[in-house]
Amino acid sequence: MLDIIPRIKLANLPTPLQEMKNLAYSLDMKSLWIKRDDLTGISFGGNKTRKLEYVMGDALEAGADTLVTVGAIQSNHCRQTAAAAAQVGLRCILLLAGEEPEDYTGNLLLDRLFGAEIQFFPDDDFMGLSDRIGSVIETLKELGLSPYGIPPGAFMPVGCLGYVQAMLELKEQCEETGLRPMKILHPVGTGGTLAGMIIGAKLAELEADIIGISVLHDAKTIIERVREMILRMFDEYPALIDKFEPEIKVDERFMGKGYGLMEDGVRSAIQMFAKSQGIVLDPVYTAKAGLALLRMVMSGEIASDATTIFWHTGGSPALFKYGSELLDS
Repeated sequence: MLDIIPRIKLANLPTPLQEMKNLAYSLDMKSLWIKRDDLTGISFGGNKTRKLEYVMGDALEAGADTLVTVGAIQSNHCRQTAAAAAQVGLRCILLLAGEEPEDYTGNLLLDRLFGAEIQFFPDDDFMGLSDRIGSVIETLKELGLSPYGIPPGAFMPVGCLGYVQAMLELKEQCEETGLRPMKILHPVGTGGTLAGMIIGAKLAELEADIIGISVLHDAKTIIERVREMILRMFDEYPALIDKFEPEIKVDERFMGKGYGLMEDGVRSAIQMFAKSQGIVLDPVYTAKAGLALLRMVMSGEIASDATTIFWHTGGSPALFKYGSELLDS
């Protein structure tokens, strides 16, 4: 069914599935792999590019000329949306939660380079800011434009299709390499990637435990959001897969003191991945999932003989905002 849904090619797919032998040796693991969605290509890559292939297809099918979305100041989603809009020739408006900084760095710098129009909202967080999308869209319509709203993280059924497709891709790679993953870890913000993964794993008959490492909300909130999205996908795409009762696993222990805050464990995870594998994590998302992987292996929660995949969702441009904090050891 995925073949008949409008989709615009943006990503370099399939992304590599690579063995992390050095890190596995350090952790005394037999088989540790990484799925490199930081290499999807457009604007330094990331998981949102997969989602945007379907979102952009839907937007163009609807005749949109303007995209409106929201995020934090260093939003990976906004950066990839701005790049995708530039690539297909659409106007892009970003509503960002927080004060406009004096210096534009990381993702925010790229937003500007891609030509996005940016509005800052100092008194809002990026999840609450999504309530403003509707009023902005109405204003744009009054001006004669055809806007298309995208919620934070492209948390919408059409966006989640990107990770249904991703799990089918992973299935093919596992068959080619003879890999039988038992655990798949990835960071979770809004929950759309996890929802797509769960449906995709069922469709691909992959039996690995998919564990979302929350960076934003408590586990109960994420599980409710993911379950709701899966039900929406069942309703919106009834031919995609038969309904089933999803098993949703979310770990909230690695959020730390707050969203996007650099802490010792996060810093250590970034340094360990970098020094052992030459792989860059970001402090907001992937480093917290990386920290979860390290601690869960060292504590025995993930057995040393459990074939494990760490799903890298990108975010490297945000790293450059944290230079001094990262090197302050």
